[in-house]
Amino acid sequence: MSKKVIKKIPYGISDYEKIVRDNCYYVDKTGFIEPLEKAGDYLFFIRPRRFGKSLFLSVLQGYYDVRFKDRFDELFKGTYIHDHPTAERGNYLVLPFNFSAVDPDIRRVETSFLYYVKEQADLFIYAYAGQLGIRYEENEEFIKQLESPPDVLRYLIKLCKKSSRKIYILIDEYDNFANTILSIHGEYEYEKLTHGDSFFRAFFNVLKEGTGGMGAPISRLLLTGVSPVTLDDVTSGFNIGKNISIDPNFNSMLGFSETDVIQVIEHYRAAGLIQHETAHLLEIMKQWYNNYIFSKKTKNTLFNSDMVLYFIDEYSRYSGIPDDLIDRNVRIDYGKLRHLIITDREDKKSVNGNFSKLRQIIEDGRIVSKLEKGFPAEKIILPQNFISLLFYFGLLTIEGEKEGELVLTIPNETVKRLYYDYISEGYDETGTFSMDLYRYDRLMHAMGYKGEWQPLFEYITGLMRESIGLRDLITGEKSIRAFLNVYLGLSNLYIIHVEREFNRGYADLMLAPFKIRYKGIEYSYILEIKYIKKEGRKEIPPKEIEAKIKEAEEQLKKYSLDAKLKKMIDQTVLVKLALIFSGSELLHIVEVKD
Repeated sequence: MSKKVIKKIPYGISDYEKIVRDNCYYVDKTGFIEPLEKAGDYLFFIRPRRFGKSLFLSVLQGYYDVRFKDRFDELFKGTYIHDHPTAERGNYLVLPFNFSAVDPDIRRVETSFLYYVKEQADLFIYAYAGQLGIRYEENEEFIKQLESPPDVLRYLIKLCKKSSRKIYILIDEYDNFANTILSIHGEYEYEKLTHGDSFFRAFFNVLKEGTGGMGAPISRLLLTGVSPVTLDDVTSGFNIGKNISIDPNFNSMLGFSETDVIQVIEHYRAAGLIQHETAHLLEIMKQWYNNYIFSKKTKNTLFNSDMVLYFIDEYSRYSGIPDDLIDRNVRIDYGKLRHLIITDREDKKSVNGNFSKLRQIIEDGRIVSKLEKGFPAEKIILPQNFISLLFYFGLLTIEGEKEGELVLTIPNETVKRLYYDYISEGYDETGTFSMDLYRYDRLMHAMGYKGEWQPLFEYITGLMRESIGLRDLITGEKSIRAFLNVYLGLSNLYIIHVEREFNRGYADLMLAPFKIRYKGIEYSYILEIKYIKKEGRKEIPPKEIEAKIKEAEEQLKKYSLDAKLKKMIDQTVLVKLALIFSGSELLHIVEVKD
């Protein structure tokens, strides 16, 4: 392939016109335009952060905006919609909003929202003065004098109604600043924003007004965000339109399919920017970026598009697999979840029932729940709503269905590491468990490169023994396994496998070396955990401990013969460890020799 036709990598670009103009790679999603038209006039669509929402709205603007009607060939040649246009192409005045531009500081949010809405209104009348039959300068001055966002929107609707023009309103990140206020300032400030006669609720009321009655100017409306909470509050339910977030017909509207990812890799391999085989890179991306499913009626998994483009961009810049496979931009800040998992009482902070749900997800690898389409903020703390919120955030994906409920699981390695961070940060904030991360990193390094595993386990289990807060949380082998899974998983040196099947048995924890990134790792680890319940203050008989050790030794030797395991350790030395616990105390640890 000639370098002249190498397409630029559109990482971080959400402007469709720029993608076309700058010859960027584009995964065609225009085949969803006609289904969207048929789905309804007023639609609501949720997807996780950095999943392509803003770019898709930009595509819709380019397609429906009357200003771009004569540029259809330029903008859409080579896409599905170019050969299958609909009757509504280029027929609208498009009014776009992106609420991430609003300052979420409660002291400035109302002023910021008013300023932003006025700014968008100014751009709107400047772009469409001719279609509206008005003079821009006169209306510009009038809008400046308006004192509330609902009044500004109402004025634009009036102009369109008088000139018989139809509006398509696109609202990106509709819940951005509202969710930030909820997570930082709590329900009281959030309710002031979304209930009663607040400016934000009034804005949505005007939106609804503009969709009703004869000659309603707002003919189409599409809102996108990351959760259903705000819409449920500001509209008293989903009565402004249809929620298509879990509709199987739109499961793949955003994100990349496996075929898409293969084609992206092949494009840049052919251009000489990628040296590795496609299959090799695809396996990495599957493990780290894949497995999102947004409807129980489909089996088609999706890759996070931002993560894929991040990988390709980093690879091309540094001529190799990225040092850090996680794009930090996809991370949902701990602060966004903190108010849901930490309870503040006077001077004491404690984890609550939702935090135990995070632990359960790590312990079991999945959780069974119904999926709620919407719920108000005041009920977000309820377990079923909290689990649904994790799904909408992209922290859970659909694995299957069981007895009328969904089986939800962690989608990939990237998200799994987010769970490790959330749990460790929650423990640290509440004083349940904390450790010196610098010391931990050095001990993990010695364990991976020198085989010195004793200091690391002495450090972690010593802190476990001293932690009063852990005593009520450690109730058996499963909770020990989940705890070690989190704290061994904080290191990037290993991929942690829980209850992985080896030789017709299930190993508690297997630490596979992340040799794609850390080529010098010399040691791999497999752990078998045994738990002895202590009766009162009675000492545990040595024979019982010995029996558990022997049982663990036999299992570890059996696992080590498995061909899959030998492939996973990738020519490193396999260290087999048997750990015997009672409560949060490590009674014995032994390396099992062949």
